[in-house]
Amino acid sequence: MQFNQKEFGSRLRVLRTGLHITQEELAQSLHVDKQHISRMERGVKAISIDLLIEMSARLHVSTDFLLTGCKKNSNVRAQLETVIAELTDIVHNL
Repeated sequence: MQFNQKEFGSRLRVLRTGLHITQEELAQSLHVDKQHISRMERGVKAISIDLLIEMSARLHVSTDFLLTGCKKNSNVRAQLETVIAELTDIVHNL
């Protein structure tokens, strides 16, 4: 299995938008600039190990999933946090 930078970027974008997080919000929470996030999502810029670890925590997924797209172990907590975030968003929009 090889790392594909473009596929990584696609997964990053899908996860970020699924959590209703803008590129700017993600960038601020990770202490990088918005352009860095944009470049990673387009597959133009690689990610450092340190940023990968922070990003996986922020997006509630494993580093394995971010890098390869494979879910080796179902992360129930991350799934629940995503559902809670989505339900909270729905409540705020009522």
